[in-house]
Amino acid sequence: MYWKLRIPLLLCSFGVISGFVQMFHHLIFTNLSYLINSVIFLGLIGIIYTLLEKTRVNEKKVHFSLGVGIILFGISFDYLMV
Repeated sequence: MYWKLRIPLLLCSFGVISGFVQMFHHLIFTNLSYLINSVIFLGLIGIIYTLLEKTRVNEKKVHFSLGVGIILFGISFDYLMV
């Protein structure tokens, strides 16, 4: 069973960006309001997703287990960067 990379890469990018934001919050979000922090976080996700769409990486098909592995990598990266 094959799966397009769109959903696994989106969930992985959420995890990776969230991990970096948690680890380096003092560099990125100094003295900004919560609303602006949220906009910056979602903007980073949007930029990454747009780049993946423009380069057509999201259209590639991979095996289901590799897609689940990509998702688990993003989740574990988020938890390990705390």
